[in-house]
Amino acid sequence: MSRESIHIREATPKDAKALNAYIRLIFETSEHLITSPEEFRQPPWKQRMWIARKNTNTNETCIIALKDDKIVGMLDNWTDRRKRVKHVTTFATSVHPDYRGQGIARKLLNEFIDLVRLHPTLEKIELHVHADNISAIGLYEKMGFLREGIRSRAIKYQDGRVVDDILMAIWPNEHKQD
Repeated sequence: MSRESIHIREATPKDAKALNAYIRLIFETSEHLITSPEEFRQPPWKQRMWIARKNTNTNETCIIALKDDKIVGMLDNWTDRRKRVKHVTTFATSVHPDYRGQGIARKLLNEFIDLVRLHPTLEKIELHVHADNISAIGLYEKMGFLREGIRSRAIKYQDGRVVDDILMAIWPNEHKQD
């Protein structure tokens, strides 16, 4: 699959049903997420409202990656509105299991970093990543994210394994991408 065949755009309320199904699949197939499949109870109509709120909040977005009109990746961010921290935003990203390892996460991240770089008030992007998610950590480091800290033994899997939560960040206007 060529990277050029992936289209990145902001989600719209019309994407709600497809995005809801995509998110359910991600929760069912990804162990590196906090939410378990049974905890995701959002119906498509609430997903539509969530997207609409993202679209009207100038500090937040939900961008999706499409291959032949099928959602194959997403990235969404959230930003605290309190004055002392409203320059910082946090994001989560995912890629459909059939499309992992094909540059989609990098493409989503590049788009998001560019959005933040042009934003009038956002200065810093933060993320949390499970310490055993080696491929994600590698991507973030290649893109210029720095490790800022560790929440020791913060993630407990259903099988009893416990892993650290690594905190990483980038300042887009201080770091130019490859």
